[in-house]
Amino acid sequence: MMGRRIVAWAVAALLTALYVYTVIAAVGNIVLLPQMATSMGLGITGTGWFWLVFGVVLPVVVYALALLIGRGRSAAARLLVIAAGLCLVAAVQLEVLHLVPQSSFFG
Repeated sequence: MMGRRIVAWAVAALLTALYVYTVIAAVGNIVLLPQMATSMGLGITGTGWFWLVFGVVLPVVVYALALLIGRGRSAAARLLVIAAGLCLVAAVQLEVLHLVPQSSFFG
């Protein structure tokens, strides 16, 4: 019984760390991309700022929703919902990476 709890908490901590990683990477983009654009003599467009902020907000909102949806369920179901949310965040970030032209960030 105690072993299952430890495993569940360890998996939850790992999934939470992956969400935190996505937020930290997005914050790094918000901080460093404008500096890079300035060094090239460019600026960030409004569309670019939207996508940069979207990258920070999306994992936070999805994680909060996953916690709300998983509330009151078994540990396995809760972890599955959190993992599914992480998959959703990764898929959306990949779509943004491939569908939004990089030229729309700079102006």
